[in-house]
Amino acid sequence: MKKPIRLAALLLSLSLLTGCTASAGDLWSWKIADTPSSAAAAVTEAKTQKQAGACTPVAQRSDYKSLSNEKCRHLYDKLLDCAQNITDSKTENGYLVKTANLFTEKLSDNETRRTVMAFFNDNPQIFWLSNQYTYSFTLTGTSVQLYSRVRAEERTRLQKKLDTVVGQILSGVTSADSELEREDKLFDALADRCTYDSAASADTQQTDWQPYTAYGALVTGKAVCDGYSRAMQLLCSQAGLQCRLVNGNSKGAAHIWNLISIGGAWYHFDGTWMDGGIRTYDYFNVTDAVIKRDHTLSPQNGDVADCNFPLPAADSEQANYYQKCAVQIPALNAEVREQIVQALVHAAQQQKHSMALRLSDDLDFNKTVGQLFNGVPYFFQACVQEANGRLSSGKALSYTEMQYSAAASQNGVSVQLAYAQS
Repeated sequence: MKKPIRLAALLLSLSLLTGCTASAGDLWSWKIADTPSSAAAAVTEAKTQKQAGACTPVAQRSDYKSLSNEKCRHLYDKLLDCAQNITDSKTENGYLVKTANLFTEKLSDNETRRTVMAFFNDNPQIFWLSNQYTYSFTLTGTSVQLYSRVRAEERTRLQKKLDTVVGQILSGVTSADSELEREDKLFDALADRCTYDSAASADTQQTDWQPYTAYGALVTGKAVCDGYSRAMQLLCSQAGLQCRLVNGNSKGAAHIWNLISIGGAWYHFDGTWMDGGIRTYDYFNVTDAVIKRDHTLSPQNGDVADCNFPLPAADSEQANYYQKCAVQIPALNAEVREQIVQALVHAAQQQKHSMALRLSDDLDFNKTVGQLFNGVPYFFQACVQEANGRLSSGKALSYTEMQYSAAASQNGVSVQLAYAQS
C-alpha cells in the first residue's frame, strides 16, 4: 500500500496572480522514507568511512537527473537545504519547514510538482516530512512550503535512533563484499527487523505515518510497502549501491518497490512481498518480464498523480538470486546432497532464516519438489539430518518446523529455516 502525497493547497503570491493552476486536495503518489543526505548524512558518512573496510555511501539522484531542466534541479537543491530546518510554528499540515524559494526562476505547475516528487523519491533519509506541501508563484519566482510531522528536537531524537540501527546493520557489511552480497545482507537485516503492518495498510485515514518511512521499518519494526522500499533504499545508499523507487500496483492495490543496480545492471527488488510468513527470494533481482507477471508499473512521465520517472531496463539475470545464490539442483544425487548440506551448515552457523534452491530447467518441477519435501526419498530431510551431524547442538536445525515456498515460474524454492530449542 502506497501513501499518496497531498497537495494541501496552492497558495497565491501577490495580487497580480489571478488564478489557480491546481486544485486543493490534488493527489499524486509517492512514498516516504530514509537515506543519507545533507548534514545528518554527512556526519554518518564521516563516521562510517573511519571504519576499516567500510562501504562508501552514495547519494540517490536518479530522479534528480531526470528532471527536465536546471530550474527544477535548483528547486530540488533548495528543498534539500531546507528539509533540516524545522520551525516551531505549526499549522494543520504540520510544523513549518523553512520555505524553499527561487526568487528569479518561475517553474510551471507541473515542473514544481515533479520536482517535489523527485526530491521525496531520492531522499528516503528525510523521514520526518509530512505527505502534504504547498507551493506558490510570483511573477518571477517559485516557493514550496514543506511540513514536518515532528518538532526539530523530536526529529533529532528520532534521527539518532535511526542512525544507530543503520550503523549496526552496516557494521556487518564491508567493501570486501560483492554488491550482491551487500544487497543480500541488507535484505536479511531489514526482514529480520520488520514485519508488514496490516493495521496501517487497512487504515484508510493513514493516521500513523511511521509505517510509511524507513524509520518505521528499521526502528519500530513495522512498515507497509513504502517503508520497506525506502528502508532498502536508505541501506543501499549507505552500502554504496544505487537504488530507486518504482510506483505501480500489485495484488490489487497501489504498491511501491525498488530497482537496484548490481554490477552495472538494474533489477527489480520487492522486499515487501518477500517478507511474509515465509521469507522468499521470488522478487530478488528479477527482470521486467518477471515483475510484470503480477506487478503493473505506473506510466513513465505520465500524470504526476501516479507515475514514474524514466526507468532503466531490467533485462539481466546475472544477479538474480535463484540463478546466482541458490543451490543449483540438476538432479537428486549425492553431489547435490552434499551441496545442500554445506549450504545448510553455512546458513545455520550464521543463524540465517532462509535459503534458496533452484531446480534445473529439464527437471519436472512439481515432481522434484515433491521428492525433496513430501515423499520418498524425503531428500531435504536427509540433508538436514546430515547437516545437524556437523553442527553444534546450539545451532541444530529443526526439519519439522521448516516451511518452503515454490516459485515454479523461476524454478525456485525458498526454504524457511527453523532451529531446535536448546
